[in-house]
Amino acid sequence: MLQLRALTLADAAITWQWRNLEENKFFFAGHPFPINYEKESKWMESIVYQNQPHTYFGIDLDGSLVGLVSLRDIDLIHGKAEFAIFVVGVKGVGREATNLMLRFAFYDLGLQRVWLRVMENNKTAINLYKKCGFVEEGTLRRSVFKNGKYYDQIVFSILKEEFDSTLK
Repeated sequence: MLQLRALTLADAAITWQWRNLEENKFFFAGHPFPINYEKESKWMESIVYQNQPHTYFGIDLDGSLVGLVSLRDIDLIHGKAEFAIFVVGVKGVGREATNLMLRFAFYDLGLQRVWLRVMENNKTAINLYKKCGFVEEGTLRRSVFKNGKYYDQIVFSILKEEFDSTLK
Protein backbone atom coordinates (compact mmCIF):
# COMPACT_ATOMS: atom_id res chain seq x y z
CA MET A 1 0.00 0.00 0.00
CA LEU A 2 1.25 3.46 -0.91
CA GLN A 3 1.01 6.33 1.53
CA LEU A 4 2.63 9.65 2.30
CA ARG A 5 4.31 9.80 5.70
CA ALA A 6 6.28 12.18 7.85
CA LEU A 7 10.02 12.01 7.31
CA THR A 8 12.35 11.14 10.16
CA LEU A 9 15.99 11.97 10.83
CA ALA A 10 16.85 8.31 10.12
CA ASP A 11 15.58 8.76 6.53
CA ALA A 12 18.70 10.82 5.78
CA ALA A 13 20.68 7.59 5.45
CA ILE A 14 18.47 6.61 2.51
CA THR A 15 18.03 10.01 0.85
CA TRP A 16 21.78 10.66 1.03
CA GLN A 17 22.41 7.57 -1.09
CA TRP A 18 19.72 8.62 -3.60
CA ARG A 19 21.16 12.10 -4.05
CA ASN A 20 24.57 10.74 -4.94
CA LEU A 21 23.43 8.38 -7.69
CA GLU A 22 24.41 9.79 -11.08
CA GLU A 23 21.17 8.66 -12.73
CA ASN A 24 19.19 10.70 -10.19
CA LYS A 25 21.21 13.90 -10.43
CA PHE A 26 20.58 14.61 -14.09
CA PHE A 27 16.88 15.49 -14.03
CA PHE A 28 17.06 17.64 -10.91
CA ALA A 29 18.05 21.25 -11.16
CA GLY A 30 19.55 21.35 -7.68
CA HIS A 31 23.05 20.92 -6.36
CA PRO A 32 25.25 19.19 -8.99
CA PHE A 33 28.06 18.10 -6.65
CA PRO A 34 28.36 15.05 -4.40
CA ILE A 35 26.66 15.51 -1.04
CA ASN A 36 28.15 14.22 2.19
CA TYR A 37 26.10 12.56 4.88
CA GLU A 38 26.51 15.49 7.27
CA LYS A 39 25.01 17.92 4.77
CA GLU A 40 22.11 15.57 4.02
CA SER A 41 21.50 15.10 7.76
CA LYS A 42 21.33 18.88 8.28
CA TRP A 43 18.91 19.22 5.36
CA MET A 44 16.74 16.41 6.73
CA GLU A 45 16.81 18.00 10.17
CA SER A 46 15.62 21.31 8.72
CA ILE A 47 12.62 19.71 7.00
CA VAL A 48 11.71 17.41 9.89
CA TYR A 49 11.43 20.34 12.30
CA GLN A 50 9.56 22.79 10.06
CA ASN A 51 6.52 22.65 7.81
CA GLN A 52 6.35 26.21 6.46
CA PRO A 53 7.01 27.48 3.87
CA HIS A 54 7.98 23.99 2.68
CA THR A 55 6.36 20.64 3.43
CA TYR A 56 8.00 17.31 2.60
CA PHE A 57 6.61 13.80 2.90
CA GLY A 58 8.14 10.43 2.35
CA ILE A 59 6.53 8.19 -0.24
CA ASP A 60 6.12 4.90 1.59
CA LEU A 61 5.35 1.69 -0.30
CA ASP A 62 4.63 -1.28 1.95
CA GLY A 63 6.87 0.08 4.71
CA SER A 64 9.79 1.16 2.49
CA LEU A 65 10.74 4.73 1.65
CA VAL A 66 10.72 4.95 -2.17
CA GLY A 67 10.65 8.70 -2.71
CA LEU A 68 9.94 12.22 -1.57
CA VAL A 69 7.16 14.62 -2.45
CA SER A 70 7.04 18.27 -1.51
CA LEU A 71 5.24 21.56 -1.63
CA ARG A 72 7.70 24.45 -1.54
CA ASP A 73 7.20 28.15 -1.01
CA ILE A 74 3.68 27.57 0.28
CA ASP A 75 1.84 30.87 0.00
CA LEU A 76 -1.39 30.74 2.01
CA ILE A 77 -2.30 34.32 1.13
CA HIS A 78 -2.32 33.70 -2.62
CA GLY A 79 -3.16 29.99 -2.32
CA LYS A 80 -0.24 28.49 -4.23
CA ALA A 81 2.83 26.29 -3.87
CA GLU A 82 5.50 24.64 -6.00
CA PHE A 83 5.29 20.83 -6.30
CA ALA A 84 8.17 18.37 -6.63
CA ILE A 85 8.39 14.58 -6.60
CA PHE A 86 11.36 12.23 -6.49
CA VAL A 87 10.84 8.46 -6.80
CA VAL A 88 13.69 5.94 -6.70
CA GLY A 89 13.80 2.31 -7.75
CA VAL A 90 10.09 1.62 -8.33
CA LYS A 91 7.72 2.33 -11.17
CA GLY A 92 4.04 3.10 -11.12
CA VAL A 93 3.79 5.07 -7.86
CA GLY A 94 4.25 8.61 -9.17
CA ARG A 95 0.65 9.22 -10.14
CA GLU A 96 -0.81 8.02 -6.85
CA ALA A 97 1.78 9.92 -4.80
CA THR A 98 1.15 13.08 -6.85
CA ASN A 99 -2.61 12.78 -6.36
CA LEU A 100 -2.19 12.25 -2.61
CA MET A 101 -0.07 15.40 -2.37
CA LEU A 102 -2.52 17.39 -4.50
CA ARG A 103 -5.37 16.29 -2.19
CA PHE A 104 -3.32 17.57 0.74
CA ALA A 105 -2.57 20.86 -1.05
CA PHE A 106 -6.13 21.57 -2.13
CA TYR A 107 -8.20 20.11 0.71
CA ASP A 108 -5.99 20.33 3.79
CA LEU A 109 -4.10 23.54 3.02
CA GLY A 110 -6.84 25.18 0.97
CA LEU A 111 -4.56 26.07 -1.93
CA GLN A 112 -5.97 27.03 -5.33
CA ARG A 113 -2.89 26.51 -7.53
CA VAL A 114 0.00 24.07 -7.53
CA TRP A 115 2.78 24.52 -10.06
CA LEU A 116 6.05 22.87 -11.02
CA ARG A 117 9.10 23.07 -13.24
CA VAL A 118 10.43 20.09 -15.20
CA MET A 119 13.39 19.74 -17.54
CA GLU A 120 12.35 19.58 -21.18
CA ASN A 121 13.89 16.16 -21.74
CA ASN A 122 12.29 14.46 -18.71
CA LYS A 123 9.57 12.82 -20.80
CA THR A 124 8.52 10.38 -18.05
CA ALA A 125 7.80 13.22 -15.63
CA ILE A 126 6.06 15.33 -18.29
CA ASN A 127 3.75 12.41 -19.13
CA LEU A 128 3.02 11.89 -15.42
CA TYR A 129 2.10 15.53 -14.89
CA LYS A 130 -0.20 15.57 -17.91
CA LYS A 131 -1.95 12.38 -16.72
CA CYS A 132 -2.50 14.05 -13.34
CA GLY A 133 -4.18 17.05 -14.99
CA PHE A 134 -1.36 19.59 -14.97
CA VAL A 135 -1.50 22.16 -17.78
CA GLU A 136 1.59 23.50 -19.55
CA GLU A 137 2.01 27.23 -18.94
CA GLY A 138 5.30 28.12 -20.57
CA THR A 139 9.02 27.62 -20.87
CA LEU A 140 11.95 28.90 -18.83
CA ARG A 141 14.54 29.02 -21.58
CA ARG A 142 18.03 27.68 -20.88
CA SER A 143 17.39 27.72 -17.15
CA VAL A 144 19.36 24.62 -16.15
CA PHE A 145 23.01 23.79 -16.91
CA LYS A 146 23.84 20.06 -16.80
CA ASN A 147 26.80 18.16 -18.22
CA GLY A 148 28.04 21.08 -20.29
CA LYS A 149 24.67 21.93 -21.86
CA TYR A 150 21.77 24.28 -21.12
CA TYR A 151 18.24 22.92 -20.91
CA ASP A 152 14.84 24.56 -20.88
CA GLN A 153 12.38 23.93 -18.08
CA ILE A 154 8.68 23.64 -18.75
CA VAL A 155 6.29 25.18 -16.25
CA PHE A 156 3.07 23.28 -15.49
CA SER A 157 0.25 24.05 -13.07
CA ILE A 158 -3.02 22.63 -11.88
CA LEU A 159 -5.90 24.53 -10.29
CA LYS A 160 -8.16 23.10 -7.62
CA GLU A 161 -11.15 22.82 -9.97
CA GLU A 162 -9.01 21.07 -12.58
CA PHE A 163 -7.88 18.57 -9.94
CA ASP A 164 -11.48 18.10 -8.82
CA SER A 165 -12.47 17.23 -12.39
CA THR A 166 -9.84 14.45 -12.51
CA LEU A 167 -11.53 12.78 -9.53
CA LYS A 168 -14.86 12.28 -11.34
